[in-house]
Amino acid sequence: MIHGVSFPAYRSETHTFGDRPWAVTARVPFGTLAPSWLRWKQQLRQRVATALCSLGIRPLALVLRAWHPAGPELIRAAIKVRADLYVAHYPPALPAAALAARRFGTSYAFDGEDFHLGDFPESSAYDRHRRLLRMIESRWLPGCAFITAASSGIARAYAATYALTPPSVVRNMFPLNQAPPGPTVTGSVQPGPTLYWFSQTIGPDRGLECSVRALAQAHCRPHLHLRGFISSSYRDELLTLARQLGVEQRLHLHEPAPPDQMERLASAYDVGLVAETGLTLNHRIALANKLFSYALAGIPCLLSDIPAHHAVMAEAGYAAQLFNHADPASLAAALDAWLASPPAVLAGARAAAYRLGQETWNWELEQTKLLERVATVFSRHPCNHESRPT
Repeated sequence: MIHGVSFPAYRSETHTFGDRPWAVTARVPFGTLAPSWLRWKQQLRQRVATALCSLGIRPLALVLRAWHPAGPELIRAAIKVRADLYVAHYPPALPAAALAARRFGTSYAFDGEDFHLGDFPESSAYDRHRRLLRMIESRWLPGCAFITAASSGIARAYAATYALTPPSVVRNMFPLNQAPPGPTVTGSVQPGPTLYWFSQTIGPDRGLECSVRALAQAHCRPHLHLRGFISSSYRDELLTLARQLGVEQRLHLHEPAPPDQMERLASAYDVGLVAETGLTLNHRIALANKLFSYALAGIPCLLSDIPAHHAVMAEAGYAAQLFNHADPASLAAALDAWLASPPAVLAGARAAAYRLGQETWNWELEQTKLLERVATVFSRHPCNHESRPT
């Protein structure tokens, strides 16, 4: 059995993956998801632990309490579930996976969706956070049966920082059944042409201000569509900028939608946008999930010129273009190359994107890398399903 120890709180539900059932076995509330008495307890515990760590008192138990308010609750939840393999997806889950595996004599692994040490701005103000995280990761990463990373840059960063065998790169791709039935020569959303971006949150430091400025400079007069949660203050800021540039009527904001609809929704637009600014190290080396959603949806992508995007251009081919993330004119020129050219140009880029999603950038192919690592663990330590409940 694979038991994935993941940190955000989930409802207890039973699901299926293919013909195999799986369930969320415990809910670990914290922050606004926790009742007030528990939230108060967690916050007080974290503050006390943080204060003691700042004085140089740093046993691992104290570090765990300082790092996240619900660290102890997550460990208690994990060690109640017996499994052959525990997979942690975030640093707070790593100790929980390791301690549960030690209790039952099994194995644990880590999935580096981000290089979390690089999440922080490169400033001495974040030295304490980096120090705590290093203590957690350096203690438990070396004991992992395997480590996966969501980009080659993240894999290299973990290997170099902790002197590890380079993690296997398993990127966050999506299943073929979420793709449209075939490529189309253009998007269907009108008026056009259209540029599309989505994320959980529409906010600053995502390259959106540059994108709005590019609307005013592109000869093709594109419409920019943004999907996600947006605060009222940032909405006002973005609309004010669009109004000053005379493009307010070409900026469209949409409500979030379920994750399994992202490819269907994206396919209705002409071109996708990934405009990361590379503000932190992690943002320079990580690959946004939307990149793979666009390919599966059959729409070509405009990529900001961060190192992670340079690294995938050889794979992307005609399905992607790079632009200077700090230069609206560069983005405008890239837009015009597809949207102000003869229709066959955009149609060819969309066909290339769809082909990329069908033949390379999909979960059916990408998952084999993960399954091979899991199979290797189980071949070394065969599961004893007669004595070990699943």
